[in-house]
Parts: sequence; C-alpha cells; structure tokens
Amino acid sequence: MLTSFDFLRPGEQWPPKCEHERLHRYDINRKLFEGRHELVFDNWTRLLRNDQNAVLEIVINWHRRLSKLWADLLLGEPPRFVAHNPNQQSLLEERYVKEQNLVSKGYELALDISRFGTGLFKVRFDGNQRRSVIETNPPTVWFVVVSPDNVKDIQAHVLAWTAKTRIPGRFLTPEKEVETLLVEIHQRGSITTQRYELKDKKIVRQLSSMTVNTGVNDFLIVPIHNFITSDRVEGIDDYSDLDSIVQEIEIRFAQISRILDKHADPNMYGPDSALELNPDTGEYEFKVSGKYFPVAPGEDPPGYVSWDGKLDMAFKEIEMLLKQLFILTETNEIVMGGTSTGNLESGDALRQLLMVPLMHVSRIRMNFDPGLKKVIKLANQLEIAMNVEGVEALEDFTVEWEDGLPKNVKEDSLVAVNEFTSGIRSLRNAVRLAQGLEGAKLEEELAQIRADRDAILNAERSLLMARAEAAPRPVDTAE
Repeated sequence: MLTSFDFLRPGEQWPPKCEHERLHRYDINRKLFEGRHELVFDNWTRLLRNDQNAVLEIVINWHRRLSKLWADLLLGEPPRFVAHNPNQQSLLEERYVKEQNLVSKGYELALDISRFGTGLFKVRFDGNQRRSVIETNPPTVWFVVVSPDNVKDIQAHVLAWTAKTRIPGRFLTPEKEVETLLVEIHQRGSITTQRYELKDKKIVRQLSSMTVNTGVNDFLIVPIHNFITSDRVEGIDDYSDLDSIVQEIEIRFAQISRILDKHADPNMYGPDSALELNPDTGEYEFKVSGKYFPVAPGEDPPGYVSWDGKLDMAFKEIEMLLKQLFILTETNEIVMGGTSTGNLESGDALRQLLMVPLMHVSRIRMNFDPGLKKVIKLANQLEIAMNVEGVEALEDFTVEWEDGLPKNVKEDSLVAVNEFTSGIRSLRNAVRLAQGLEGAKLEEELAQIRADRDAILNAERSLLMARAEAAPRPVDTAE
C-alpha cells in the first residue's frame, strides 16, 4: 500500500514491491481473458500423466464469456440519460454521451471491472478541439496514494507507464535512447506530469516535472470497482475463484479427447505375418497405422486391443464441476445460453429464472451509476473551468438502466398504459417506457399525441353539435 510519493524517488525499484502481487494478478487475468491459458495453467504435463507431449488441446474460455455476460447485461441495452431540466437534455445526451461514445467506453470499463476488479475513467481537456475528453485507462498503470491512517482517504491517483525516450547528449556525449517512466500525478485541482530515467528496473533520476491547475476541485480519475471491502483500494475480480475449476474442466476434456483418439486409431494383435521388414531400420513394422502385437500361431485370432476409458465418470465429474462453476459465478445454464427459453410466457417468468445473475448485475450497477454520473459532471466542470464557449453548468440528471433482457414491446406497452390510466405514471413517462424515446423525439411524439387527442375531441364535439341541430324540436301544444 502506497502512503507517500517516496516510491518515485531515485534509487527506488519500479514497479513498487508492494504492487507486485496486484500487477501479477492483472497479468494472469489478461492472459485468461485472451484465451492464453497455456501460459497460466503451466502444469499440464504433470496432470496428463507426465506425458512430455501433452499440450493444452481444448481451451474453454469461461473467463471471457463471463466478463462479456456482465457487460452485456449492464450495457447491452444502452441506458437513457435524462436531464431534470428538459432544456439541458440536448447538452447532456449529445455532448457528453453520444459525442463521447460514452456507452461504448462504459462497455470497455465493464470488461475491466470483471477481469481486473477495477476500471478507470479519466477526464482530460483537448486544447485543440476545446472540449473535455472522457477515456478509459487500464488499472495496470494505476497506483493509489492513500492516507496512512485511512485506506479510503485517497491523496492522489498516479498513472505511470514505461516507454523508450531519446535524451539529447551533453557536451561531447551523443544522444541516447533510454527507458523512461512517464508519470501523471492526479490530485484535487491539479495534475503533475513527470519523467524519470529507468535502469535495471530502478529509478535513476528525474528528467522533467510540470504542474497544471485543472480548475476542478476533484480528481479527474474516477475508479469504478466490481465489489470492494473496507481494507482495500482496488476491487476484487471475477476470475480468482474460478481458475482451479476451469483448469480441471479443461484437463478432463483433454483427457477425454485423448481417449477418443485412441479408440479412433486402435492397436491390433494377430499373426506375425502382418509385419514387414523395414530395410532402413531393420525392424519389423505393421503395414497399417497404429501399433501391432504379434501372437504365436494357434493363439487368439486377429483383433483389436480395447479398454474401458471410464468416460461416464469423466462426464459426471464435468457435470459436477459445471454446477460449482455456476454457483461461484452467480450464473446458470439459461443465462449462458445453454437452455431454450422459448416457452416462457412472460418477461417476469424469465426474470425469476435469472434472479441471481440480475442481482449480480444490480451490484455492479450500484457502483457504476454514481461513477458514470461523476465522470459526466467532471467533463462539464472542466469545460466551464476552461471557459469553453456555449457550455453551461449541467444540473442534476438521471441514468435509467435497462435490465439487459430481451425487450417485450407488448408487455412494456401494457404496463405503461395501465399505469397511466390508473394515474400512477405521467403521459411523458408512459410514452418514454413504451417507445423508448428521449429528448426532441419524445417532445415531438407528445405534441403529436396532444394534437391527435385535440382533433378527436373536436370531431366528437362537432358530431354532438350536428346531432343536436338535426334532432326534431318539441312542439308547443299549450296553445
């Protein structure tokens, strides 16, 4: 844990020793996500009976599938960003969501949250375009400086990475290329950019340093965690509990594959007349593929050497491991696409079956929602601090999330109609729910609905008046 900036002093090791375990875990999880399991599960030879030719034949990439599942359920259906002030809806939706491609960047962040435990939003100002830029950064370059008394009291977010840099020579010494450490120290209201020379993974000297004021009284780094405990500054990933189970499943499938290969090319036994002399080696060999065991004349007739591979037990173990995998990942066969859901009568029935996965996504959303709002507000505040023309302070807004399940237009429309007619939902929100409209399109639809309703009322009023005029008047018989 980093409690000061001493780790950036000349002579210190890079990266800091206290960060090695975290960075090593990130490296492992990145390889698992990319399907390079042979670089992580490195004891295949021992597990496959010390076969020196053993290779990782089957990769079942549960890790990537799991990360994509949570990202899909969270952001597969883009959330709606609704400004409390309708006049700011265009500013919010166009400038900070669509132009920033914010939903796509949020999807990247959701993948990082799953595989690393933490994802990072960063806000910076582009002086050429005169606007804020929202981007994602990998947590592999993120180092947090906290208060010695409180791990939750963050003093600075440090982004640091290595690169090759050419340094001009001095006097008669020529220009040289050295490995450098590039550092951004993000503190409340300021960013300090530094460069250090590295040699043998140690900081040699500082090459440059520059501090700029952001005009925003907050960090321009927004970390979003998977789930976190009171004694940690980084989140906990989804992979750590799965590695041993996934490795065992892949081992079992590899062993099953080897057994089936043996049955596809079985060994034979029979008379030695089936062997022929190889003039190059001087040994007798079988004319066909596979091994051949000669037997003495008069013994068993030719046949195949067979054995029971006990595949039923292997498949039962795989089934048991999959059940444990579903429990640990908070998923099930349905959410992974293993069972058809075509016979479900309603979206509520599907939600009941997917209650546990949806609760997991709800837990991610609990951290994602405030982080997404904060990064938009920071982008807005940074533009105001930089006096960007035409930008006003953004008021409060709401992020309306979807559940990630297939849309049922008929069911959603019935819900909207029933809630509107019962008086517990406004016309605006009913139209938004039923048709998924926002901003100018929503206003146009509401205006058209009001115009159609007025036209119908006027037509009914005209019809009633016409009927009243055409009706026969009563005759006065008093005279």
